[in-house]
Amino acid sequence: MFLSCHINVEAQVSERVSYKTVDGEELYFDYYPAKIGDSQKSIVFVHGGGFSGGSPKNQAPFAEEMQKRGYNVFVISYRLYAKGHGFGCDFPTPEKLKAIRYAAEDAVSATRYIVEHAEAYQVDPDEIYLAGSSAGAEAILQVLFNPFKSSMPDVFYIAEGFKFKGAMSFAGAVLDLRLVNRENWVPLLLYHGSNDQLVPYETAPHHFCPGTSPGYMMLFGSMSIFEKAKSLGLSVELHAYRDGGHEISSAMFRAFDEMDDFIKNTPATESDEAWYYLHDRSDWENLGK
Repeated sequence: MFLSCHINVEAQVSERVSYKTVDGEELYFDYYPAKIGDSQKSIVFVHGGGFSGGSPKNQAPFAEEMQKRGYNVFVISYRLYAKGHGFGCDFPTPEKLKAIRYAAEDAVSATRYIVEHAEAYQVDPDEIYLAGSSAGAEAILQVLFNPFKSSMPDVFYIAEGFKFKGAMSFAGAVLDLRLVNRENWVPLLLYHGSNDQLVPYETAPHHFCPGTSPGYMMLFGSMSIFEKAKSLGLSVELHAYRDGGHEISSAMFRAFDEMDDFIKNTPATESDEAWYYLHDRSDWENLGK
């Protein structure tokens, strides 16, 4: 059942809310109101799935745990433009860019809806964090460091003076490293495997596609983002896993203490706190235990 504006915040369980309809597709978010305290801090989360699959319901373990820790969590659905095609080297680059743009557009639309109904959801618009995994991490990083916004400013408008308080990216990358700058920056918590073969940890083609393939597209991963932020004296925290693959994109199901600490102690944007943690494989196996 889709709800528009009326929210039963006493339910303490996920509720599904429609935030827009586009091309006949109704997009929604699953809403998990904070269970403890009076915090109005919130997380908008974008799931992974190669822009072709995935679902908000699969993120319930993450959302329910963060809900228990006192955060409002909104896990959004978005247009899966690559559905039925996959997102590999044979998927043409212009189509890849369109899939990423659609996801970023929808993340902005969902956030705009939440901000417009902030009182109903007990949300402080100044305390909203953006988060995503894999394809969702790519989507949220393009929201922050947006290569599409200059030609589509109205589409990517949220509210006057609005800025995310921070963001958490699990195996994400940006399309244009030049857009990682002081003007666009928000404090970032990054997780990535150093041997990720889908979303590069440093700077490399997406899926490491050969230059002759239809889907060749350069990406700048978490280490490249970290190094750029550090060079600019901006606040960033990177957890890298030595020889870790794309499974590190699921860190949001394990790193609850680290996420909680990041949100509760979010540094100022220009605090120049650059933290780099290089973990061994055993650290991954024990994370969250």
